[in-house]
Amino acid sequence: MRRAFFPTLLLVLACTGHRRLYYLRSELPILEGRFDLAVVPGPWPHDNVPSVVSDTATVPDDLVLPTLRTLMALPGATDACDPNTGRPRPDASEYCVAIYKTPQDWRVSWPIRNLLNERNACQPPFGGVEDESFGREVPIVGFAHNHPCGTLMSGPDLTQFPALKMADGLWTMVSYAASPSGRLARDSHNQLIPAWAWLATGHKDEPRFYKWNPAGEVFRWKEDTTQWEFQALCHPQEASGLRGPRTLLPRCSPTLKW
Repeated sequence: MRRAFFPTLLLVLACTGHRRLYYLRSELPILEGRFDLAVVPGPWPHDNVPSVVSDTATVPDDLVLPTLRTLMALPGATDACDPNTGRPRPDASEYCVAIYKTPQDWRVSWPIRNLLNERNACQPPFGGVEDESFGREVPIVGFAHNHPCGTLMSGPDLTQFPALKMADGLWTMVSYAASPSGRLARDSHNQLIPAWAWLATGHKDEPRFYKWNPAGEVFRWKEDTTQWEFQALCHPQEASGLRGPRTLLPRCSPTLKW
């Protein structure tokens, strides 16, 4: 396992006066030599992304919505689009963050952006979060990411939830908040806190925010009613031939209206 070096790196950035906006995946420590088990630092010290104190059983919208809006403001996250096709340009980027719970509050990790081919999906930090106050034993509730140029949700997006290491040494995704070592988050009634995923897409002047749970229930945030409205029940489609899973939209009932 690579050693964490977040404090040293942040000290260097502070001394040079450079304000970091995100981490590249290649900069992060990983577990067990596996690229997918990256560990991301937290919380994200952005002026627009608060830590929220709440005893609710779900992630407060006061944390989720500012996070999604701030993701869309990162370089290449929204409108780096080809004027002829409307598709993402080479400088378009996907960023992802982990939303997690500490004994004191709800927090968001630093964003991750892929180093190679920025238009690829940003793989979540399944290795967990190293929080500056509580270390690595903080349960992750889910992951949020952006899609540039108003691109739609893909089938694999529906399957990205917290991962933990089982007693037999294998890793598995779970449908509730958990740390990679298996520490669980519970609400005030001692019930497991369910996992969620979030997507910010659309354009700067017309953003669209979605969330879904492991059952595939997709909701969209409605500004006029200030609540999440159910849209559809969606499931990934299996890829066939030369088409990769990232190119396939999920199968939804009713049809998801973007």
